[in-house]
Formats: sequence, structure tokens, C-alpha cells
Amino acid sequence: MIKRDRNSKRDDIGADINGDANMNPAGSAVGARAVRLALGWMVISCLMFALVMVSIRLFLVDLPSEQTVFLRYAIGALMLLPLMWRAAGRVFTSPVRGLMAVRALLHGLGVYSWFFGVLRIPLAEVNAMLNLGPVYATLGAVLFMGEKLRIRRIAAIFVSFIGALIIIKPGFAEISLGTIAILITAPMFAGSDLIAKRLKEFENDRTIIFSLSVGIAAFMMVPAIGVWQPISTTNWIGIMAISVAATLGHITLMRSFSGPMWAAQTGKYMQLLFLVLFGIALFDEIPAISTLIGALVVLAAVTYIAFREGRNRAAGA
Repeated sequence: MIKRDRNSKRDDIGADINGDANMNPAGSAVGARAVRLALGWMVISCLMFALVMVSIRLFLVDLPSEQTVFLRYAIGALMLLPLMWRAAGRVFTSPVRGLMAVRALLHGLGVYSWFFGVLRIPLAEVNAMLNLGPVYATLGAVLFMGEKLRIRRIAAIFVSFIGALIIIKPGFAEISLGTIAILITAPMFAGSDLIAKRLKEFENDRTIIFSLSVGIAAFMMVPAIGVWQPISTTNWIGIMAISVAATLGHITLMRSFSGPMWAAQTGKYMQLLFLVLFGIALFDEIPAISTLIGALVVLAAVTYIAFREGRNRAAGA
């Protein structure tokens, strides 16, 4: 039987926000500050992950994705070690280390397919389809965690998939391998998020973040060796860029989750803006109107799901 570590949440990155505006006079101010922080951290996280995708396009086109994923997480683990050295030993002694390994494998496969897709389809399209992740997470929570699927959630999920169909335009054009890769990525990341939610019941954020980097580096080592290519100076610039940006992206993402989920989710609208601007400025990618419309439909549905989730938790549902 897995027992919770009493100290597991004392050093979480970001404090939990448990205040209720109706319970004390300062509650509304605390709630407003939590919303601003959640939104702000999510915007920073979105910018970091947008920079990851841009760096892949600019510096890593000629490097195998297996090698890129391995180097990103190996370097990421080394970067995190000075900040999370206490978590290093905990990764190998934790009672949920097996679950950590499963998450690392699932997330690593998701990152591989993500990198594969980023190199092949417009960045705005990548972002739009990745935003289906919370929808898959909601479905997974119903199937594997016993959560209830209410009629409003069903409607939001249906609307989000309508948005995805607007983006993909099935029947009007051949679906590329890059599109298929991103469609596979979204549920993998959703599964990783669900496992992370379970892990937070037993471990702190530092251990969870560090275990992901170590686990993915370990799983991707052999595939990377099998396709290893010489690394140019340009490649090293890209590898360091994605390692720094992704590590900061994960840390700020965890901080954003300390506030209301609907507020954090709303911040994700900025990532679409960042990627549209980067795509136009750097790659001459003018997103199709259907991509923008579909992306906004998906984001609206996902934000609604997050908002309802927050209200249900506040009500004890």
C-alpha cells in the first residue's frame, strides 16, 4: 500500500491557494491576486513553450528527433540538479517511482511526436491541436479516476472536437504525418497530466518535475544512440535554447496551477498569439482563417471546462 509522505508538499513550487472570498474580509483580494498570478505565470509558460517550437524550427531541423529529445531532457536534468538536489535521491526511493516511470515513458513519446510534428506543419496548427489535451484529460478522468461527466462537460467536449475538425478539414485535404503526430501527442500529454495529478497526492512538485527529466533521458538514450549524428554549433544553440525554455516553461506552468485553473487556462490564449506572430515573422506562415477559428473554438471550450471544474471544486462537487 502506498503511503503519503507528510513532507511531500512542503516544498512545492508555488503555494496552494485555498482561500475563499466568502470566508474572510480579505478573501476577495486574495482571490483576485491568485487569478492574476495564475494568468501571469501561464502567459510566461506559454511564451517559453512557443520559444521551444521556434527553436526546433530554427536550429534543429537536421537533427533526429530521438537525439533532440534525449539531449533536451538530459541537459534539463543537469540544469535542475542544483535547484532540486534533494529531489534527486527521492526519485529512486519514492513509493510511486513506478508511476513516475510510466509517466516519463508516456510523456517522452508525446514529446517525440510533438517535435516530429513541429518540423512538418505550421506552428499555429500545432498549438491549436495540442489544446485538445485538457479535453482528453477530462475524458481520462472520467474513465480512470471515476469523475462524473455532466451534460455541460459533454457539450464542451463536443464543441472542442468540432473546432478540431475545422482545423484539420478532413475530406478537403490529405492529412499529413505532422498532423497525425500532433493528434497523437495531445492524448499522451493528457495522460501525463492525469498521472501527475495522482503523483501530487504523494510527492512534491520538485520531485515530480525532476523525475520527468531523468526518466525521459533514460528512456530516450538507446533510441538516440541508434540515430546519433554529429552536433553542429547551430544544433547546440537550439538544444540549449529548448532546454532552458522548456525547463522554465514547466516551472512556471506548475506555479500557474497554484491559482484557479480557469484563470491559468485562459492564459493559454496567448500561446496562439505568440505562435501566429512568430510564424509570420520567422517562417512566412500565414495561418488559414479556418485554423484561427478552429483554435478559438477549441480554446473557448477548454476554458469553459476549466471554469466549470473550478466551480465544482469550490462547491465540493
